[in-house]
Amino acid sequence: MIVHGSRRLVLCFLSMTPLGACEREAPQPTLSVTCREDAPSVFLSSKADDDDGDGLLWDDPSPLINDEDDDIADHAWVRDAQGTFHLYFQNEGHAAGSDIEHYTSTDLQSLDYVGRALQRNPGAWDSEGLWAPHVVERDGVYFMFYTGVSGSGEASVQRIGVAASTDLEHWTRLPENRCADAAGDGCVYTCDEVWTTWGRSAGSYDRQCRDPFVVWDDANARWVLFATAKSRNEFGVITVAYSSDLVHWTGAGFIDASRRVAGAAGARARGGQAENPHVMTYAGTHYLLFSDWQDPEDPAGTPNPRTMTQYATSPHLRADASGSLHWTYRGSIPDPGVNAIEVQRIGDTFLMTQSISNETSGDFIHRRELRLRCVRWKPGLRFDTVNVEIAPVERRSANPVAVPNSGGRAAW
Repeated sequence: MIVHGSRRLVLCFLSMTPLGACEREAPQPTLSVTCREDAPSVFLSSKADDDDGDGLLWDDPSPLINDEDDDIADHAWVRDAQGTFHLYFQNEGHAAGSDIEHYTSTDLQSLDYVGRALQRNPGAWDSEGLWAPHVVERDGVYFMFYTGVSGSGEASVQRIGVAASTDLEHWTRLPENRCADAAGDGCVYTCDEVWTTWGRSAGSYDRQCRDPFVVWDDANARWVLFATAKSRNEFGVITVAYSSDLVHWTGAGFIDASRRVAGAAGARARGGQAENPHVMTYAGTHYLLFSDWQDPEDPAGTPNPRTMTQYATSPHLRADASGSLHWTYRGSIPDPGVNAIEVQRIGDTFLMTQSISNETSGDFIHRRELRLRCVRWKPGLRFDTVNVEIAPVERRSANPVAVPNSGGRAAW
């Protein structure tokens, strides 16, 4: 399903797609979004399951709302040609392994359950769990990158694989295996680099390689993979690899601005688990978001809490083995108590979905639901977020055209 030799590799992935960049016709607008501070909060929740069979849907202690296997944490969005939004995330299964769940939405007010998009492969490199999907499109084919896990506990092994689909519902692992020490289809990358601990003997959670985020780098005509690894200084770090075909990946370097550094300013001196990388681009600057659930300033009871989600910026998407010093640490995003951030680009509007993580979010009753927020850009490579108002687009002609206006409204 990989089209080799294509001269035009197009990323039709919502959060990064410039207007007019996709080869296929863009979906007609069906919704409008307005960024408003006084708008009510919008949350998206998954289905509730009675996992313990006691007839009660809301009795599990963690999370407080849905049973654990319906938590929405690491997630990915993609929109099809008809304008339907597809959401994928890992089914946590009470820490007993996981598969990739598939939901859809036409209004971004509610989610409809479709089913399992991809399940574990017994005896293979991804036999114990599938985590953190991310979807891109190339030449009319969708590619889902995900983390595959084998083994358990400190000796577990994480690798990155890919499955493909033409309809966003039926997914098949690519008939490739670029991971020499693993069985099964779809494995394309291990984080076995000189700046990571992956090459050590399995143990102490050294073989970390998860949370893939893939983006097309037009300036250098290549795909760029951001992922979570364990740095040689024993803390989490965002590692980077390049590819021309989405299958053959070469390690490029790591982003030192994402890892814990003793004596550094702000949150970089604490915590130490950089994960969930996501890149959004605005006015020529790339913003790398990453989460650190070990950040001690985030839990409830902390005065003036920052957030576990932090970010670094860069004028380009390159990385190098000396730490990529052109990526500059900027601090925390404005919203505490959230993680697993994803951003969709909607005309001139950036719509952020945040997984509610803890009490400092102010919305802990919605733990592991997704809160929708608009990104508002500020001087000095900063931003804040506000609530959104979402409504159907009024149809006025057979071929409506979406034109963003100056009032902060953009139409899908």
